[in-house]
Amino acid sequence: MVAHMARIVISSIGSMGDLYPYIALAYGLRERNHEVEFVVEPLFADQLRAEGFATTLLASDLRTLDPSVVHRLVMDNDPFVSLRILAYDYLGPALQENIGRLRDACQYADILVASVSQVAASAVAELTGIRWLSIALSPTIPSAEVAPTPLPISLPPPLARAVNRALWALGGVAVARASDAPLNAARAAYGLPPRHRLLQDGNLSPSGAAVAFSPSAFPCPAAWPPCCWVTGFLFWDRPTNWQAPPEVEEFFADAQGEPVIAVSSGSMGALVGQAFVPFFATSVAAIHAVGARALVIGAGEAYTPAKPDERTRCVEYVPFSWAYPQCAAVIHHGGAGTLAQSLRAGVPTLIAPWGADQFFHGAILEHLGVGRTLTRKRYTEERVARILGELLTSPDLRQRAETLKAQIAREDGVGVLCDHIEAALAQ
Repeated sequence: MVAHMARIVISSIGSMGDLYPYIALAYGLRERNHEVEFVVEPLFADQLRAEGFATTLLASDLRTLDPSVVHRLVMDNDPFVSLRILAYDYLGPALQENIGRLRDACQYADILVASVSQVAASAVAELTGIRWLSIALSPTIPSAEVAPTPLPISLPPPLARAVNRALWALGGVAVARASDAPLNAARAAYGLPPRHRLLQDGNLSPSGAAVAFSPSAFPCPAAWPPCCWVTGFLFWDRPTNWQAPPEVEEFFADAQGEPVIAVSSGSMGALVGQAFVPFFATSVAAIHAVGARALVIGAGEAYTPAKPDERTRCVEYVPFSWAYPQCAAVIHHGGAGTLAQSLRAGVPTLIAPWGADQFFHGAILEHLGVGRTLTRKRYTEERVARILGELLTSPDLRQRAETLKAQIAREDGVGVLCDHIEAALAQ
């Protein structure tokens, strides 16, 4: 391990939920006396500076996307459509400038640690030769041992592996066609050759690609590339200056035996206007139908309950790590960080995915037997209420969730990842 302080640049992109695991990592590195600087979008700047981290801004900003584009992003229910929107409307237009800003920030750095969705990272590594470690929050790396989408029937292992390989190959072609062109155009501006499947596995560092997911929930497949390993979740979601809202504390305290079910759709809820209103309204109606209280987190100003009462509480933000352990069940979109918190809390979960890797996470949840998945197209009050009834009453499901919770509690994703970073620095 390194004995000296290193200067480490961390770069992430996306919504606030995409940032939180990297704050956990940054705290772990800072505790080991390393200097950490973030290179991120303006959306993240205030939070990071409040936590005491130096911050350089990228050119891209998720908040500037046209509302109609954001609406299509979260409502199409097709992961390839969402990838195309991300590439052409969000990542691609600012990528050339993002590469330049990240390169400047790395001028005196010892290592660059970047999310796999930060496609500027591979370009900067090629341009500068800096050590580069990529981090994936989701285990969506092609492998013959893992189905990219749930298969309708059970197959013998050899046939299942062949089908998995074929599905990953077809998916890779679709990913490349949906998203590679605008990203490689920005690379070409710096004289760099094209990369393939940049929004799948084409932006993994050959020197090391950590998957910040629980090995208890998803053991590292033997067929993964040698550069990939699973570390464990990176948990952080409680800002230094956060205090529990009294009205939410009272909401839990006044439940008087009624179960509380939390419902959220990730940190993008406030950015998408009316897009998630039907999801929240249907969820609250179904929660009430099973005799439970609804805690709505991050719905934004667009959503207000049709019949406000003491059994519903809406709040802009509370840490899932604080709220979920107090809930009998949770409903969310299946984002990597939100899924991590619900598994950590040992709470039965309903996932309602809308794009990207969320469908894959729903399949993991189903395989673990700790929750259920329901697509937005089939998301009706009756179906949701039926699933919630199962989540609230199934002792087997709850026992599996508690067992997984205990296993995750013994993991140390931050410590494992810090060890890998220091090993790379020591080479």
